[in-house]
Amino acid sequence: MRTAKIIKRLGIFLAIFPLNVYAVDGYKQLKFGMSAQKILDSGICSLEEYGSGQPGVDYYGCDDFKFGGQEVEAGAFFIDGEFLRFGIMPSVEVALSMADGLINKYGNPSSSSSVAEFEAVDHYPNREAFLAFDNNTVYLKVMSGEDYSQSAILLYTSPLYDSKLMTLQKSLMSDDL
Repeated sequence: MRTAKIIKRLGIFLAIFPLNVYAVDGYKQLKFGMSAQKILDSGICSLEEYGSGQPGVDYYGCDDFKFGGQEVEAGAFFIDGEFLRFGIMPSVEVALSMADGLINKYGNPSSSSSVAEFEAVDHYPNREAFLAFDNNTVYLKVMSGEDYSQSAILLYTSPLYDSKLMTLQKSLMSDDL
């Protein structure tokens, strides 16, 4: 897939569509601030608890989330028991249509990688590029792996995620500094 097509096509949409701002409050029926139990009880997929790799952040993932007519990987992130981020890992082949859909829904990106960064994903290993929408609460990221394979992730994140993560990390380190 040529990820540079995403950013080139974006230029057309930026000229056509006005900026719409929505208040992203979660993903569909999964609302930020919900407890892990409520997310598990929602039945969106067969969520299981996994390590997040970050102390104080709980992660529940599945590989049977329905997205675009396919079963894909997805996961929910919690800080202090609050649902604050949801990630969906669709096939990279649908990244261009996802970008179009996100622009249609949220308007112009609130931030994005450069054209050169999108092109680097196509030509170099271990690179990533993104489009962000709605004040950087919805992200579409494309990445290349060490073996040049490409992947995509769609993230819905609470505006409180980064500040809560920073507060948590500070508290975990406070006695060590």
